[in-house]
Amino acid sequence: MSLDIKQRFEKIVYTLMHKKAYLEVEKKLRGKNTLRGYLHDIDKPFLYMAFWINLKDVQKMHRKYSKHHVKNNLPKTKEDLLDTVIDWECARMTKPDKPLNAYDTLMKFYPEYQDVYLPIIQEYLPEQINKTVSVWNNPLEAERLQKLRCSENTDISYLNYKANISDKHISR
Repeated sequence: MSLDIKQRFEKIVYTLMHKKAYLEVEKKLRGKNTLRGYLHDIDKPFLYMAFWINLKDVQKMHRKYSKHHVKNNLPKTKEDLLDTVIDWECARMTKPDKPLNAYDTLMKFYPEYQDVYLPIIQEYLPEQINKTVSVWNNPLEAERLQKLRCSENTDISYLNYKANISDKHISR
């Protein structure tokens, strides 16, 4: 086990930048910042400071115990699901390795969860669904949009509205 202090510091900075972006998107979608938003991913910087925990184990632990991660079998409320969508949406703003928007993330990595997350994306980010559906029949336009998404990671000006999720979108 190495101390890998530089790597840990970089991961802490990466996480804090993500938290800032999360709060920006949360404010746009929820209309305000919440305690949930301020606490989003707060465990990660502390886990990264625990030198006895392997860096890969930090990510595994975080995903296992955080309700905003999809595949951990924790019971999720509608707020947890919205946290997931916000997380997907803001990741592209600060994480060069994650350039997809919320809809594209759902379709590429979690298509088996469409019935759970698609209604939330439709409610909060309908332009992503409508825009994507319209380009499916035009591969050149789809490719152009993907390149645009990758090059404009910091533009969230289109998220200038708020909406509410109804309880019918959550299976209990």
